[in-house]
Amino acid sequence: MKIIIAEDNPEVLDSLVGMMRNQGHEVRETQDGEQALLQFREWEPDGVFSALTLPKLGGLELLQEVRSQNQKLPFVLICSVNNPEKIHDALKKGAVDFLIRPIQEKDLLRTLKRVSTLTQGFRFSAYAMDHLVEESRVLEIDNDIDGVNRIVAFLTQDLPSYGILEQEELFRINSLLAEALENAIFHGNLELPGELRVENPKLFLETALQKCRIEPYQNRRIMIQYNVSRNSVKYLIRDEGKGFDHAGLPDPSDPQNLFQVRGRGLLLISLFMDEVFWNERGNEITMIHYKKRKTSS
Repeated sequence: MKIIIAEDNPEVLDSLVGMMRNQGHEVRETQDGEQALLQFREWEPDGVFSALTLPKLGGLELLQEVRSQNQKLPFVLICSVNNPEKIHDALKKGAVDFLIRPIQEKDLLRTLKRVSTLTQGFRFSAYAMDHLVEESRVLEIDNDIDGVNRIVAFLTQDLPSYGILEQEELFRINSLLAEALENAIFHGNLELPGELRVENPKLFLETALQKCRIEPYQNRRIMIQYNVSRNSVKYLIRDEGKGFDHAGLPDPSDPQNLFQVRGRGLLLISLFMDEVFWNERGNEITMIHYKKRKTSS
């Protein structure tokens, strides 16, 4: 991918540039917001990583400028742990993720995966744009870890046909559905602890692949129920695991909870979706997004 990094701390900037280039990404770097905006206009990057505070043009202002010209482009905020309100504000304004200094490689790789998912393109039917009124589907899938992004693209490809959301919002909902499906596979059907994913991602994935080949995990399925109309889209995802205590999840309305590792993906889901709830067992999540009413000026 082509990535712009705007960071005024030279050590943080050098570290990020090195880690991204080691992953094969093409990087352009700068220490001020105005230069980052110029690079964005000239280079057509796949993503922008920006510090919250920058000379000449701050991170939030850069976010607004970028989104005013390309609302599809993933924007990631770089900040310190003492800015929860501004991070919360940036996520509401369209940032897809954030990184906390000092930046760990495992956190960067997770965020790069999210950005890569968001940059996948979609094709839409011209007939559907004019004629579809409502659609419902029920899918049953196995624990195909590598197939998550393909399933998500299938589930979201026709959403603009109904006018529920703008096409640029597809990139966010695509990422959040992938998060929910991975939770259902890894933590639901395969019963893997979230702590292992954070502490040792390589062992986490190796363990997941092993469990996919043994009982009782290999025959467990994921059920996806999908309903879209011109007023809303609803996704229900249910795994066959033991469930979890969703009552203990962090409150998504509290910016301080952004820094908790546990439940971070579900928190991001709650910030974008209008309704999110679980069944009593905790193995089924329902997510609803409503069409926004356009206000007249």
